[in-house]
Amino acid sequence: MGTNETGQVGTWLLAIDSSTEQAGVALTDGDRMAELGWHAGRDQSRTLLAAVDELLALQGLALADLAGIVAATGPGAFTALRVGLGTAKGLAFALGLPLLGVSTLDATAYPLTSAGVATVATVAAGRGRVVWAPYAAGAGSPHATAEPRNDTLADLLLALDALPGRPVVSGDLPREMVRALAEHGANVVPPALRWRRPATLAALAWDRLAAGERDDAASLAPVYLHG
Repeated sequence: MGTNETGQVGTWLLAIDSSTEQAGVALTDGDRMAELGWHAGRDQSRTLLAAVDELLALQGLALADLAGIVAATGPGAFTALRVGLGTAKGLAFALGLPLLGVSTLDATAYPLTSAGVATVATVAAGRGRVVWAPYAAGAGSPHATAEPRNDTLADLLLALDALPGRPVVSGDLPREMVRALAEHGANVVPPALRWRRPATLAALAWDRLAAGERDDAASLAPVYLHG
């Protein structure tokens, strides 16, 4: 797996997601999972590293047990993404570990598409706008059937009406937007399923890490939300 700066071979992958005001960290060794998720607001810079330390302690692990780092790359909020990706890069450089990036929309869609459900993955972009992409149902890595779009809510509702098969809608959305989608007849999944789990990020990156893949830490860049 991964070898850290001390020469020890680690077996755990650390996932970091602070794409939005919702944040989370997770650990996996390809079989076992551990995760923490919380509403960080705009306080990711204070809470993120503390959560990494807490999760490692809960699992009885140290930084030396890590084999790699994965970070959500967005789309997401400017400051939140900078904190998350900066933390991930800092740990990867300091520990000499591979770094991987995973799309926030892919992480949103994966729990549903892997269960055979066509999904529209969303991230709220502020000012009544939403970034979204449609995903086909199927096992394996999530497959977006179109490029992400940044639309008004009205445009999203029109687009949903044109999509075949009435896909479910999931993602980090404000309450008023969820209400408007439901009133329009969209099939919005319950809050417990909409919550973007950091363990999903870890699961998506694990096979890539096990295969020896890594992204270029210097060039890995976040995808910011633009209105």
